[in-house]
Amino acid sequence: MIDVKELLYDIDLKLNKIGSNEHQGIELENKIIALNDAHINLIKLKFSENNVYKLGIDGFQKRVNDLETLIEKDKFLPMTNDKNPQKSWSSNLELLTPKYMLGIPGTEYILANKGSCKNNPLNVTQFKHGDVNRVLTNTNTAPSFEFQDVPGTISGHRYQVFTDGTFTPTKFYLWYVRYPALVDMEGYIHFNEKPSTILHSELPYFLKEEVVDIAVRNLAMFTENQAAVQYAQIKIQNNE
Repeated sequence: MIDVKELLYDIDLKLNKIGSNEHQGIELENKIIALNDAHINLIKLKFSENNVYKLGIDGFQKRVNDLETLIEKDKFLPMTNDKNPQKSWSSNLELLTPKYMLGIPGTEYILANKGSCKNNPLNVTQFKHGDVNRVLTNTNTAPSFEFQDVPGTISGHRYQVFTDGTFTPTKFYLWYVRYPALVDMEGYIHFNEKPSTILHSELPYFLKEEVVDIAVRNLAMFTENQAAVQYAQIKIQNNE
């Protein structure tokens, strides 16, 4: 957990240290918006290939550890037959609670039935939606109950898994990162006319500096504080 008061204090400290005071008349509610946006931005950065190795979250155990508090493990969804020529079945990601944000690559699998073989686990290999025809016609990547591997892809809010028509998927399992809870600070009125309250960040304390750096960059861009933008951007790039 990170105390929201610490986050706000560090934001003011960095903005005032880097830039001139003429840029620092930022309302509390705008700082809270920047902090909540920073949480989302940080999660996306952990998933992106923003490093010299060009690897995402699955390339570094540290990135998984950083987001451990937000990772939902082995959650499952029912599957429905899409009844299309590609013999796909799909699950609605919007049914997941807590709310789904991003999936953890390599954790997806399904349970499927074929004849007397029930609830057999099959690994799901994710691919880009535009590659579906190539994947399904390639004997090395086509769905196979015997080799326990099926191709899958995300299309909108649905996760599609493709079969060869000889087996029936029943459940889809995955690990995913949920949306973080919002942070807040008392002292202003929300758009819904309810007073703000103190809500701390649920991220681990060691991520405080990264959250602050992203929030500072966003606020500095809003206030045209170029010195703070450049400083924060360098810090963000060096955090990995």
